[in-house]
Amino acid sequence: MTPVFPLSSSSFGDYQRYLSALAGNTAFDPSDEDILAEEVLASSAAEVSFSSLNTLAAGYQHLQIRMMARSTRSADNSEFYLRFNSDTGANYAQHYMRGNGSAMESANLQTSGTDGVRCYQTLTAATSGSDIYAASVIDILDPFDTNKYTTTRILTGFTGAIDRVLLESGLWMDTDAVTSITLDEYYGSSFAAGSRFTLIGMK
Repeated sequence: MTPVFPLSSSSFGDYQRYLSALAGNTAFDPSDEDILAEEVLASSAAEVSFSSLNTLAAGYQHLQIRMMARSTRSADNSEFYLRFNSDTGANYAQHYMRGNGSAMESANLQTSGTDGVRCYQTLTAATSGSDIYAASVIDILDPFDTNKYTTTRILTGFTGAIDRVLLESGLWMDTDAVTSITLDEYYGSSFAAGSRFTLIGMK
């Protein structure tokens, strides 16, 4: 886990305005974003967690996970569950839009609630080649507001055996403040070694 430091300390600090990775493309000051924690897998792992967010992320309005990841599963289109506060009840919902370069589709991935935000087709796997990782940006909006459900927005893409770009939305139907986040490989495989997960606090 890395110490907290402002992104303004990077080369980004030479510029005045940027388009935020938080969807909506609004201008932002790099000093409003901080890296809170980072996990780079030295070996495969079934899940990745960020905990103690009530203290680690105190003072931030939104959270974001930026990740480059693949699965150990021997098929492409791999996925993971995003869960909050270790809640595995049927308290989540999600939708997606997917493009492959020639066609678009959209879907609702549940009918009555699932036991995690299913992050659909967000991981490459063995068929993609050993050095190909999917890139994803996950926005977790107002996770500490106890007056509304926590919503998520995911932008992901990869190339390999197949090509995909996806925009997804998710919902945790609970008003509790988020204190932990768990990413759990959906098919019972693992996140592969070399996968990187960075938690960002956004003011």
